[in-house]
Amino acid sequence: FVNLFDTRVKHAQEFFKKFDSIKYNEKRNYYEFSFDYKNFTTRAEKSRRKWVVCSYGTRVQTFQNPDKNSEWDSKEVDLTNEYKSLFIKYNINEKDLKSSICTQSKKSFFEDLLKLFRLTLQMRNSISRTDIDYILSPVYDENEKFFDSRSTDDSLPKNADANGAFNIARKGLWVAMQIKKANSTQKVNTLISNQEWLNFAQEKPYLSKD
Repeated sequence: FVNLFDTRVKHAQEFFKKFDSIKYNEKRNYYEFSFDYKNFTTRAEKSRRKWVVCSYGTRVQTFQNPDKNSEWDSKEVDLTNEYKSLFIKYNINEKDLKSSICTQSKKSFFEDLLKLFRLTLQMRNSISRTDIDYILSPVYDENEKFFDSRSTDDSLPKNADANGAFNIARKGLWVAMQIKKANSTQKVNTLISNQEWLNFAQEKPYLSKD
């Protein structure tokens, strides 16, 4: 999953109307935003478009703290609790979330909702001058597990730097596969487009036994 949203929207009400559904998963205690990227952007063409983004876990919010002379500060935010507080504050009906959200008219509500949604999409979370630096995915995998670099096994990235190295290696693997597929007279293009990279990362052809 990659964040292809443009959340710098002037009409937030119309933005949230484009979601297929917005609901609270009571069993797993998080909110689910189901959508098809085709309703938001053309950047996901020829790659996976349908996703469910969830308010799972915590995110690091960076902000100007008025209690510290407006200096930049950071704190960890429990996403689901923050959504709940926001919906209670504005009397949002959790039984019909999308409809209730889209009938709101208060600017302050949509400003706060967009801030929370941006945090939900934020995968890298770090606090300067601390050991806090983790990656947490807002989408679950085929086993209904969320990637969390703090609890993954040693074969997967443990932090943002390791994730960068991991994906550089995967791009190197893509180049090697292009060379392998080419004939001896064919010039190999080693530049990968964003679209090709999305397809490669999502379809994982390098895991094929062929």
